[in-house]
Amino acid sequence: MINKPNRKGFWLLLAGLIMLAVLALLVLMVKLNANKQSTNTKSETSTSETIETSNSIQDSDPEQSIEDLPYRPDNFITGVEDLPRSLQGTEVDGEIIINDKAQLVATRGLRRLYDYFLSALGEEESETIDARVEAYILNTTPQPAANEAIKLYYQYQTYLKQVAAIQSQSNKPANSIEAIEKQQQQVKTVRRQLFTPKVEAAFFSTEDQLQAYNKQMLKIAQDKSLSNAEKQQAKQRYLQNLPGSLTKKQAEQQANLQQLMTRTEQMKKRGANDQQLLEMRTELVGIEAAHRLAELDKQTQDFDRRFESYQQQKQQITDSNVSASEKQQQIAALEKRLFSDNEQKRLVGYEQFKNQSQ
Repeated sequence: MINKPNRKGFWLLLAGLIMLAVLALLVLMVKLNANKQSTNTKSETSTSETIETSNSIQDSDPEQSIEDLPYRPDNFITGVEDLPRSLQGTEVDGEIIINDKAQLVATRGLRRLYDYFLSALGEEESETIDARVEAYILNTTPQPAANEAIKLYYQYQTYLKQVAAIQSQSNKPANSIEAIEKQQQQVKTVRRQLFTPKVEAAFFSTEDQLQAYNKQMLKIAQDKSLSNAEKQQAKQRYLQNLPGSLTKKQAEQQANLQQLMTRTEQMKKRGANDQQLLEMRTELVGIEAAHRLAELDKQTQDFDRRFESYQQQKQQITDSNVSASEKQQQIAALEKRLFSDNEQKRLVGYEQFKNQSQ
């Protein structure tokens, strides 16, 4: 006997399967929709953050930020950020030479590099210049040469200070052969204490040769047995006999400069006008240099005029009956009124120069 299937049970089973399928499909759709919303939410959040970051960058002006950044010594990276006015628009002079083991090689160019940054002394504090030099060397030089160059820089600074002290101690005229030779000996003693023979030769050999030339020129000028014409001939012979070198070129330039200064002084005493001075200077040094010297004359005359007024007013303040602190305040205010910041730094040295020349 064959049993036939119950038709009613079959349709109930089929309906149940369809309902389960529909339910599974609904669950899947809910999950997919939830994931989509989550993805959209994250995408919108990310986009919002990106837009905010982009707007923040666009709102900031990088050039303005750099311009307004206060460059303190501890902020230097290359050493040439925000250079003082006298060095702006210039390239760093000098060089740093190393050997195949990255060790420093002392050269005249290395000394020029130190002098380049030190020339801004007066515009910048010495601590700032030191930081510039260290940053420049570390940014351009591998080790161990970098540390060697920094150490030598501070030795060179010590040398300059000790030489300045030696020169200030001399109580003999600047044209005294005896005083010059004594100073040269003292300076060489300082060098031997601070530098190796190789460094001394690299840094100072050209300078020593030029000093020897200057000393010989002074001896000829002070030789009373020679006439003026014979002195001029002796100077020319000495210059011509110098071997062709940087020293000879410098000596020739110095001779031209000395001639320029002598003729300028002579013409001013005779009452030469600006045009006559310009023509004479053009003949000796060229038109561009002549115009620069004319401009320098104007600046010097203007400074001298203000300096003379400053000395007169300063003397009146000094002679007044106010307290010492009040005098200092008045003199400081006077200096600020008559001179720029850089000019104020020159006042002490210029006043000493003027007093010695009177």
